[in-house]
Amino acid sequence: MSEAQINDLASYTSSSAYSDLEKTVLRFAEEWTRQGKAQPDTVQRLSGILSPAALVTLAATVGLANWTNRFNETFDVQLP
Repeated sequence: MSEAQINDLASYTSSSAYSDLEKTVLRFAEEWTRQGKAQPDTVQRLSGILSPAALVTLAATVGLANWTNRFNETFDVQLP
């Protein structure tokens, strides 16, 4: 990530530091994390851009990150 992307992460939807694809990927991750699923329009938009394999990889990555974060918080895992 660029310095501008790091600085603008909280406002990624209106930031020029992110491409349309990056904004949609972040939206997907945010929806899945906060709501337990991504909205159909978000998935449809990504399906028009990413290959099926890339979409599965994205979903697996978001799901694994959510699981890892919840595991670490539950068991108070201290990361280096």
